[in-house]
Amino acid sequence: MGFFDDLVLPEEPAAERTVLVRLGPPEEDAGRYAPPVDWFAPVLLSQLEVLGAGPDAKVLLTGWSVWPQAATLHLAVFRRTRRHSVAAGRQSGLRVGLLFSDGRRVTSLDGTTDRRVEFTDSQGQVTVASTPQAVGLIPLDPGLHHSRRSLFKTDVDLYLAELPTAGEAQLVVEWPDEGIAETRTSVDVATLHATSARALEVWPALEAPDPSEQPGAFGYMEVSGPPAFLAPPLTRRQREMLRRQEEARRRLVPRADWQHLGYQDWEDAALIRARLDAGAPPDARVGWRGTTPLHLTAEQGAAEAVAALLSHDAEVDARDDDGHTPLWYAACGVDEGSVRALIDAGADAWTPQRGPWSPGRLLLTTSLAPLVADLPGAVELPAEEAEAFTAADALIAAFGDQELWTEGLGICFVPGLSEDEVIRRLGADPAQCPKADSEHAPFDPMDYDESLRHVGVTSVPGAPGGCAITQDGYMPSDDAVLRAISAGTAAYGIYFNPKGGTFGTLARDGEVVEHEEIGLYPDRPDPAAHWHFRFWQRRSTFPHDADTLAYACAAAGLRIHDGRDVADRHAPRRWVPLPSQLQR
Repeated sequence: MGFFDDLVLPEEPAAERTVLVRLGPPEEDAGRYAPPVDWFAPVLLSQLEVLGAGPDAKVLLTGWSVWPQAATLHLAVFRRTRRHSVAAGRQSGLRVGLLFSDGRRVTSLDGTTDRRVEFTDSQGQVTVASTPQAVGLIPLDPGLHHSRRSLFKTDVDLYLAELPTAGEAQLVVEWPDEGIAETRTSVDVATLHATSARALEVWPALEAPDPSEQPGAFGYMEVSGPPAFLAPPLTRRQREMLRRQEEARRRLVPRADWQHLGYQDWEDAALIRARLDAGAPPDARVGWRGTTPLHLTAEQGAAEAVAALLSHDAEVDARDDDGHTPLWYAACGVDEGSVRALIDAGADAWTPQRGPWSPGRLLLTTSLAPLVADLPGAVELPAEEAEAFTAADALIAAFGDQELWTEGLGICFVPGLSEDEVIRRLGADPAQCPKADSEHAPFDPMDYDESLRHVGVTSVPGAPGGCAITQDGYMPSDDAVLRAISAGTAAYGIYFNPKGGTFGTLARDGEVVEHEEIGLYPDRPDPAAHWHFRFWQRRSTFPHDADTLAYACAAAGLRIHDGRDVADRHAPRRWVPLPSQLQR
């Protein structure tokens, strides 16, 4: 892997770009008014000295950039106090000059001269213009980067188009406005001349471009900041993408164990094969319940991964700590491919593994019943149990095939009562409770406390039908509410707690008779209805929580035909204010 490979995204080569202009060899006056930066790299000569000091300012010489027979003088002005700027152009500002050994003087105050500039106009005619050009020590723009110009430090670059003549030279500074008197510092002219010979010509023997290929005129713009051609660092999203790609690459690196596999990794057949081919033991205990790889792939419904393990002689009827085989998990997922692969490998389908329930008995209640009905040891589902599954499936289907939004929902079912009767039992006047959707409810739905003081009532058709009480809160499952509405009948309330868990409460004849957590994987003590309403089924053909809503209907004694409006939080209903004795 290359040095930068983990810091960049792979890209296609850049498309061929149109040539804007080509560099030619330096002209005779290159370097006369500005450093010849396009053709030469200067030698950087460090020289750190204080040239002048005042009460609140110091002028430092930091070094030279030495070009062929020219140099850039680098000064740095440090201030410890910033005051309001004085008027621009004051003659009492910073003054810098060089005194050559032959008596000549070059300064930052040398003014300007007229510079002739040739250019080609839009008609292709060569035109000569004149522009003012600074001479002497020519000020350059050091840029606005923080390292060159900040609140208390400013760089000053001055270009000297010719090196001082041999002999002693002096650098002179003065700054009346900052109390810096005239100060002279010796310059090592011999070193400047010796260094000049080492300036690097970047493009030696550069040929002149074909004039016919050069543009007559062109424009370009640059802005401050890092150069645009500097590769930017990766964004957070790109770094995350690279991390995931690297994780994916490492996942498939052969290794002879099952470490560092997440829950969903067990459905990746390529990953399972890579581990097996590297020598990972097919019957290792890898899950927290003492499960083997075969259990975990069957639980994911990963038929290809199941087949890969079976081809490496994985034990088909291995039991986990709960006494379940891989076929049990495949049955709970109702995954045909995994079920077929395990049965073809000789898996035991009919030995009970939880109470009377075996993988075969579970599968008899699904569309995969033909796969197990004729296997050795097969038993028929008792007629009353088959009827219970059929009735439960009909109630589940009553909630439609669209996804349900149940998080934070409280709902209660009560059979045999009209909307008016339920409203009266809640202590309100039916005439004062018209039907309205959630946007026109008589309370602010964004005010949680106020919302808890209102419930929605709507009728539910069925044989028998009844009513449902709903709320974005827990009050429909509250004991006091259930006692108030269940006189002479039953009521079952549930709360889909957004913090976790779904809790149900059954009231009958004005008394609460049961509290339970529902929707969990059934255990031996759980009622048979938990099996009939498919709390065991991990991969469902019905919307999430439709089985829980259907169970609540059955627990209350309803057999409804259509419960879609009940679960739709936006559907109109009659909003009822709860009396103080029913509020929390």
